[in-house]
Amino acid sequence: MTAPETLATPPTACLSGDDEHAKRTVTDLLGDLGWQPAWVEDMGDITTARATEAVILVVPHILRRHDFQPFAVSLAR
Repeated sequence: MTAPETLATPPTACLSGDDEHAKRTVTDLLGDLGWQPAWVEDMGDITTARATEAVILVVPHILRRHDFQPFAVSLAR
């Protein structure tokens, strides 16, 4: 999260929520950590959070297979 520019492929942060002000705040905080606006995907309202939360299920497997090297999920556009 704190050095997204060190990854070979730009990461994607998915935002879900019903509060637009809160999503802007999170986007600003990500920007403070070096995230580019194009790397932040607004998924829509809070009902979309369930899908992005499911991604966490693959994280431990990826970490173990790649010797705990930093990685991020990225949307190919």
